[in-house]
Amino acid sequence: MSFIELEDKIKVKGQLIMIFTNVKTGKVRKYVYKNMFLNYGKYAIAQRMAGDSDAGEITYCALGTGTTAPAKTNTGLQTEHARKLISGREYLNEVFTGTTYFTTSEANGTLREAALFGNGVGRIASSTPGSGQIYARTAINRTKSANDTLTLQWSVTIVT
Repeated sequence: MSFIELEDKIKVKGQLIMIFTNVKTGKVRKYVYKNMFLNYGKYAIAQRMAGDSDAGEITYCALGTGTTAPAKTNTGLQTEHARKLISGREYLNEVFTGTTYFTTSEANGTLREAALFGNGVGRIASSTPGSGQIYARTAINRTKSANDTLTLQWSVTIVT
Protein backbone atom coordinates (compact mmCIF):
# COMPACT_ATOMS: atom_id res chain seq x y z
CA MET A 1 0.00 0.00 0.00
CA SER A 2 1.34 3.41 -0.89
CA PHE A 3 0.49 6.74 0.59
CA ILE A 4 -0.13 9.87 -1.40
CA GLU A 5 1.48 12.88 0.16
CA LEU A 6 -0.48 16.08 -0.12
CA GLU A 7 1.00 19.41 0.80
CA ASP A 8 -0.98 22.55 1.44
CA LYS A 9 1.10 25.63 0.82
CA ILE A 10 -0.37 28.36 2.93
CA LYS A 11 0.72 31.99 2.62
CA VAL A 12 -0.32 35.06 4.52
CA LYS A 13 -0.47 38.34 2.63
CA GLY A 14 -1.66 41.75 3.60
CA GLN A 15 -2.67 45.16 2.40
CA LEU A 16 -2.95 48.54 4.07
CA ILE A 17 -5.26 51.26 2.77
CA MET A 18 -4.58 54.73 4.19
CA ILE A 19 -7.36 57.29 3.83
CA PHE A 20 -6.52 60.90 4.70
CA THR A 21 -9.45 63.30 4.95
CA ASN A 22 -8.77 67.02 5.21
CA VAL A 23 -11.42 68.35 7.60
CA LYS A 24 -11.18 71.91 6.24
CA THR A 25 -11.43 71.18 2.51
CA GLY A 26 -13.10 67.76 2.49
CA LYS A 27 -10.39 66.48 0.13
CA VAL A 28 -9.78 62.73 0.46
CA ARG A 29 -6.45 61.08 -0.40
CA LYS A 30 -6.23 57.29 -0.57
CA TYR A 31 -3.06 55.18 -0.73
CA VAL A 32 -2.68 51.40 -0.94
CA TYR A 33 0.36 49.46 0.30
CA LYS A 34 1.18 45.77 0.38
CA ASN A 35 2.53 44.71 3.73
CA MET A 36 4.70 41.91 4.96
CA PHE A 37 3.29 39.37 7.39
CA LEU A 38 6.20 38.71 9.74
CA ASN A 39 7.59 35.61 11.42
CA TYR A 40 6.17 36.65 14.81
CA GLY A 41 2.71 36.90 13.28
CA LYS A 42 3.02 33.37 11.93
CA TYR A 43 4.28 32.16 15.32
CA ALA A 44 1.20 33.68 16.97
CA ILE A 45 -1.11 31.80 14.59
CA ALA A 46 0.66 28.55 15.49
CA GLN A 47 0.48 29.41 19.20
CA ARG A 48 -3.27 29.98 18.91
CA MET A 49 -3.73 26.68 17.06
CA ALA A 50 -1.88 24.97 19.94
CA GLY A 51 -4.45 26.34 22.37
CA ASP A 52 -2.80 29.47 23.75
CA SER A 53 -5.77 31.78 24.18
CA ASP A 54 -3.49 34.81 24.73
CA ALA A 55 -1.98 34.54 21.24
CA GLY A 56 -3.43 35.21 17.83
CA GLU A 57 -5.56 38.30 18.31
CA ILE A 58 -4.51 41.43 16.43
CA THR A 59 -5.43 44.39 18.63
CA TYR A 60 -3.34 47.49 17.85
CA CYS A 61 -2.15 49.49 14.87
CA ALA A 62 1.03 51.51 15.17
CA LEU A 63 2.67 54.15 12.99
CA GLY A 64 6.30 55.13 13.02
CA THR A 65 8.96 57.35 11.54
CA GLY A 66 11.66 54.72 10.95
CA THR A 67 13.02 54.22 7.44
CA THR A 68 14.46 50.70 7.68
CA ALA A 69 12.83 48.34 5.17
CA PRO A 70 10.50 45.70 6.61
CA ALA A 71 12.01 42.24 7.19
CA LYS A 72 10.30 39.00 8.20
CA THR A 73 12.42 38.94 11.37
CA ASN A 74 11.31 42.38 12.65
CA THR A 75 10.29 42.43 16.30
CA GLY A 76 8.79 45.92 16.27
CA LEU A 77 8.75 49.23 14.46
CA GLN A 78 12.06 51.04 14.14
CA THR A 79 10.71 54.28 15.68
CA GLU A 80 7.14 54.01 16.95
CA HIS A 81 5.30 57.36 16.85
CA ALA A 82 1.62 56.57 17.51
CA ARG A 83 -0.39 53.50 18.50
CA LYS A 84 -4.11 52.97 18.72
CA LEU A 85 -6.53 50.16 19.44
CA ILE A 86 -8.17 48.68 16.36
CA SER A 87 -11.73 49.96 16.53
CA GLY A 88 -13.36 47.69 13.98
CA ARG A 89 -12.54 44.13 13.09
CA GLU A 90 -14.21 41.47 11.05
CA TYR A 91 -13.48 38.44 8.95
CA LEU A 92 -15.02 36.88 5.92
CA ASN A 93 -13.76 33.43 5.00
CA GLU A 94 -9.96 33.74 4.87
CA VAL A 95 -9.73 37.55 5.14
CA PHE A 96 -9.31 39.54 8.38
CA THR A 97 -9.99 43.28 8.19
CA GLY A 98 -9.11 45.73 10.93
CA THR A 99 -9.85 49.45 10.94
CA THR A 100 -8.20 52.16 13.03
CA TYR A 101 -9.14 55.83 13.03
CA PHE A 102 -6.77 58.66 14.01
CA THR A 103 -8.22 62.11 14.75
CA THR A 104 -6.74 65.44 13.66
CA SER A 105 -4.66 65.62 16.87
CA GLU A 106 -3.18 62.10 16.60
CA ALA A 107 -0.21 60.70 14.64
CA ASN A 108 0.77 63.99 13.01
CA GLY A 109 4.06 64.18 11.16
CA THR A 110 5.91 62.25 8.48
CA LEU A 111 4.89 58.60 8.71
CA ARG A 112 7.34 56.05 7.27
CA GLU A 113 6.21 52.72 8.73
CA ALA A 114 3.04 51.02 9.91
CA ALA A 115 2.42 47.75 11.74
CA LEU A 116 -0.14 45.49 13.35
CA PHE A 117 0.41 44.26 16.90
CA GLY A 118 -1.33 41.67 19.04
CA ASN A 119 -0.79 39.21 21.81
CA GLY A 120 1.72 36.38 21.76
CA VAL A 121 3.07 33.99 24.36
CA GLY A 122 4.41 36.22 27.11
CA ARG A 123 3.86 39.36 25.02
CA ILE A 124 0.68 41.30 25.70
CA ALA A 125 -0.15 44.23 23.41
CA SER A 126 -1.25 47.46 25.04
CA SER A 127 -1.21 51.18 24.29
CA THR A 128 2.47 51.21 25.35
CA PRO A 129 4.78 51.58 22.32
CA GLY A 130 6.67 48.38 21.55
CA SER A 131 4.35 46.14 23.56
CA GLY A 132 2.94 42.93 22.19
CA GLN A 133 3.91 40.82 19.23
CA ILE A 134 4.26 42.36 15.77
CA TYR A 135 2.26 40.64 13.05
CA ALA A 136 2.68 42.73 9.91
CA ARG A 137 4.74 45.73 8.85
CA THR A 138 4.92 47.97 5.80
CA ALA A 139 7.00 50.90 4.65
CA ILE A 140 5.02 54.04 3.88
CA ASN A 141 5.88 57.66 3.16
CA ARG A 142 3.02 60.02 3.95
CA THR A 143 2.62 63.17 5.99
CA LYS A 144 -0.38 63.69 8.25
CA SER A 145 -1.19 67.22 9.38
CA ALA A 146 -3.50 68.55 12.07
CA ASN A 147 -6.04 69.20 9.29
CA ASP A 148 -6.25 65.48 8.47
CA THR A 149 -8.04 62.53 9.94
CA LEU A 150 -6.56 59.16 9.03
CA THR A 151 -8.36 55.86 8.59
CA LEU A 152 -6.24 52.73 8.28
CA GLN A 153 -7.87 49.65 6.79
CA TRP A 154 -5.70 46.54 7.09
CA SER A 155 -6.53 43.27 5.45
CA VAL A 156 -4.75 40.00 6.11
CA THR A 157 -5.54 37.13 3.76
CA ILE A 158 -4.70 33.44 4.21
CA VAL A 159 -4.11 32.07 0.68
CA THR A 160 -3.19 28.70 -0.75
